[in-house]
Amino acid sequence: MILSAVVAISLTSYIRLGVSSQRISNRALYNNAAMNLAENGLEEAMYSINKMIADEDYKWTGWQNDGAGVNSNAWSRFPTTGDYTFDQNTSGFVRVYVKNYLGVSAPTIITRSTITMGGATSAPIEKWVEVTLAKASKFANGLVAKKSILFNGNNATVDSWNSEEAGAGTFTPFSDAVKNDKGSVGSVSVAVDSVLVKNADVWGYVSTNNAQDPTNNVGANGSVLGKDSTYDPSTWTTSKVDPSRVSTQFSANFDPVTNPTGTTDIAVPVAGDTVGTLGTKSVVRITSGISLAGSNNFVTFEGDVTLVIDVTEGSQAMKVTGSTSGFKIAAGSSLKIYTKGNMDIAGQGFLNATGAPKNLQIYGTSTSTSQDFKVAGGGTFSGVVYAPNASVTMNGSGSMHGSVVANNITLTGNANFHYDESLGNMGEGNPFRVAKWRELTSAADRKTAVDSASYLK
Repeated sequence: MILSAVVAISLTSYIRLGVSSQRISNRALYNNAAMNLAENGLEEAMYSINKMIADEDYKWTGWQNDGAGVNSNAWSRFPTTGDYTFDQNTSGFVRVYVKNYLGVSAPTIITRSTITMGGATSAPIEKWVEVTLAKASKFANGLVAKKSILFNGNNATVDSWNSEEAGAGTFTPFSDAVKNDKGSVGSVSVAVDSVLVKNADVWGYVSTNNAQDPTNNVGANGSVLGKDSTYDPSTWTTSKVDPSRVSTQFSANFDPVTNPTGTTDIAVPVAGDTVGTLGTKSVVRITSGISLAGSNNFVTFEGDVTLVIDVTEGSQAMKVTGSTSGFKIAAGSSLKIYTKGNMDIAGQGFLNATGAPKNLQIYGTSTSTSQDFKVAGGGTFSGVVYAPNASVTMNGSGSMHGSVVANNITLTGNANFHYDESLGNMGEGNPFRVAKWRELTSAADRKTAVDSASYLK
């Protein structure tokens, strides 16, 4: 009898252990299913957000919202009725809340998935995920190259600021008071030394697409740091390079650009001319380059001007040689330039009276790598350059505010580059992308989410 009792107890314990192990295994399986369900809710929200951008008539079918204001929100449940069914009598659903669903400012998505397993004693499994979005922009980084980025000089600097810190449509000029540490520098090249920091000071990030640590070439006077960087002798190979701000897995797209259609031919502007009219849009084309020399010789652009400089590859599109000459973008105006020709801008260069880099956009349309852009002198360039097949050189003691995407980028002398973070949201028709993803695991984080979105209760 004693032996039978021992056997019975052992069998009972073994059976209970087996049942417990199966329950744990089962919950682990559906724990993954709960995360997949939360991600499914994110995909539904992302689809609706980007569908709205592609189709202005899209009405967020199946969603509820609290209006069409700047900070309006939308929410839905998937499936809209009933539950998704899984094996073993398990069911689930996901609630999705989208803050700023109209995309006037960057939307935030919060999903809460719930999985209820078969069996009366099984507690539900929940996953909460929060995602912050940002516009997918050609200018999501500061300096981006297909091949190389070279800092030549002992005092070149890279940092960032947000020119729309006070809100979309506003302008905050760069200053030390608003300077930030998001001056991102990256090359997609797999070649060794694709980014040569040398003695430059990068207040931000340096990235390549090869296995070599790009900080190996940081000189004695160079640095790659952030405002929160704290020297750790156990992990830092040099006190001026924060390893958390270095990456060897950089990627970027270099989509080709073509000239806009519907242009009107005009005469080549000369010193003293004004192109465009305040308050109007114009798309114009010239078939010869613009050249300015001497003192106080300017061409002014007013209104929203798109200028196509339709010259052959290798020829000069824009050239400034006078020390006090250049091109002016008037207050309340903007200028977009498309060309496959070269630019050699000295003197005052481009004078952007608006201050905002987004109001001066230069697009290189060359399909070969012979295109050459040079910006020199002691002035300030405030604009963006997208020329995926061009070599861009910034030379002198001046400053550049904005973003550059090119085949090769070189900063020489004491050039200072300030990336405008607001450019990450620039571009009509650009879809949104995931900028930040995090799972909400703590009670405090989940309470904060519910406080801002009661639908998730």
